[in-house]
Order: sequence, then C-alpha cells, then structure tokens
Amino acid sequence: MPSKTITKPIKITKINKRKKEIVQTFIANNKDIDTQVYYPISQKERESFINPKTGKVVTPFQYKVYDLVAQVPKGQVTSYKVLSDTLKSAPRAVGQALRLNPFCPLPVPCHRVIASDLTIGGFSGSFGDSQFVANKKAMLELEGCSFNENYVFKNNVDGSQIMFKDFK
Repeated sequence: MPSKTITKPIKITKINKRKKEIVQTFIANNKDIDTQVYYPISQKERESFINPKTGKVVTPFQYKVYDLVAQVPKGQVTSYKVLSDTLKSAPRAVGQALRLNPFCPLPVPCHRVIASDLTIGGFSGSFGDSQFVANKKAMLELEGCSFNENYVFKNNVDGSQIMFKDFK
C-alpha cells in the first residue's frame, strides 16, 4: 500500500451541534519532533478535551502517563516499566495510553519511552520491523540517542545508559 505524505496541517474541529459552537480545534503537522500540540492544563480543560484519535475524553490515568512522559528531556529515554512503577500500574497500561497519545510529539514525547530490556519497544501501535518503529528510532537519534543495528538502546545524548526517573 503506498504511503501518503501530508504536506500541510491537518485540522480536526469538534462542534457541539446542540449549542452550535466549536468545542475544540486540534491542529498538527508532520514537520519534525519539535511540533508543539495544545495540551490541556486545567481540570476543566482536561474533562472536556476530546482525543481526536478515539473521539473520547482522555482518562485521568492517561493524563497521569502524559504528565510524566512530558517531563522526559530531549536526548534521554525512560521505560514503560519505570513509568508503570511510578504510577503503580502495569507497563501494558502505560503502553496503551501512549498508543492513544494525542499530544505528540510535543508536549508528550512518547517516542522517548522504550522497553526495560533496552529494545526500542513499540510506536503508534506497531512493533518489530515497521516504519513506525523506524521513525521512533530516527526521532531518538535526531535527539542524540544511539541504538545498535538491532534497535537496542546504547546511550543517551550524554553518553549514559541511564533511564530518566526524576519525575516530579
């Protein structure tokens, strides 16, 4: 199946038909890892934000995951296990939340989350030898991280192999 490259922004607008008002507008583009997407901060904004990937409200657990991942600095990685231990949850639940992340690549850089065995893990719901996983590797390499030919993490931008854990 041929791929399609989007060269201009995608605009998804949610409209409340009963009140005849625009509830939210989500704009994203395929530039690079520095693309910034709107991220709701207040409780009121969070309760009404509709995930354009699912058409549903983002759950409190998903926001907890996104709030942590947003703290991982450029050029560093963390793991699904580190996140799940911090949240007292399961790594798969963290992975599911990240698969549905509507705030990528920034402010929630889910590409900075890898497996605890140092393999690159999944990306956009794909695993193994997929274009999505290759894109994740390319994004991390652009930020200064290194991987071997088998997509196993070698080091952060600072040369260390330490997982980011300094969550606030």
